[in-house]
Amino acid sequence: MKLNIGNRIKYEDSIYAVVAVIYTTVYLRAVKDDSTDYAYEINEVYKTYRDIEFLGKR
Repeated sequence: MKLNIGNRIKYEDSIYAVVAVIYTTVYLRAVKDDSTDYAYEINEVYKTYRDIEFLGKR
């Protein structure tokens, strides 16, 4: 799996967008629209990337 900026990830009941990927760390920010589409679930991301950082407030 190779994440790109803008990919959407589901975590719990929220959708997050990838804002950066640096080495094995993924940076996510909550999506503020009503869309329910996402490309990956958080458990899939943890299989490839070591750390996930959430930016901003939930």
